[in-house]
Order: sequence, then structure tokens, then C-alpha cells
Amino acid sequence: MKRHHLLDIYGVELHLATTRRDWAGLRRSFDFLDRDTPKESFGHTTYATRRGGERHLIFWIDATRVGGDLVDTCAHEASHGAGRILECVGHRVPGTDEPHAYLVGWLTRWLWEAASA
Repeated sequence: MKRHHLLDIYGVELHLATTRRDWAGLRRSFDFLDRDTPKESFGHTTYATRRGGERHLIFWIDATRVGGDLVDTCAHEASHGAGRILECVGHRVPGTDEPHAYLVGWLTRWLWEAASA
């Protein structure tokens, strides 16, 4: 499954691929993505700013994982994603704070719902 969402409060477009085929589709739009990512990891997060200031957060989640393993991968990648988003909007995260925790929670749910569908 490939999923897209504009996280407008932060001005970031989220992209998720859960199959190798979907990752290949994202690579056609984002040529800087590594071809081998799905073969080498259960999850991956890439952040990029394109010309014109478009910001994109691109996730790979291996949807063949189930139960706790899938939740763990989603939370892990959500934490990376939240850190990158907050860093880019100038919010320093001293360990963990409420904006970081809420964003990790939101991203984890978004990733998990898509990957477990």
C-alpha cells in the first residue's frame, strides 16, 4: 500500500510505502531514494526538501511484519520522522517533550493503520 498525507500544521508531505512495488513507485518521484532499502530493513525514514521549499517525509514500513513487531517498527520510524519535522521547524527537542510525544503518537498511528490494513 502506498499512502500520502499533507501534514499541513508543519507543511510536510508524508509518503508511505509498505511493499517493494510501492517503494519503486516512490523512487520514480524521488530519485534520491535508495533502491535497496526494502531489502535491507524493516523500516526506513528519509526527509528531503525540494526546490521551491516542498518538504517530504518518506517512510518505508515492511507490512509483512505483524503484531508487536509491526507496532515497534512504526513507532521507531515515527520517532525518526517526528525528530526531523521538529528540527526543520526550529523546535529543539530536549530529550522528549509534549510536541515530540504527540507527533510521535500521531505518526505511529498513521503508519500502523496504513501498514496493517
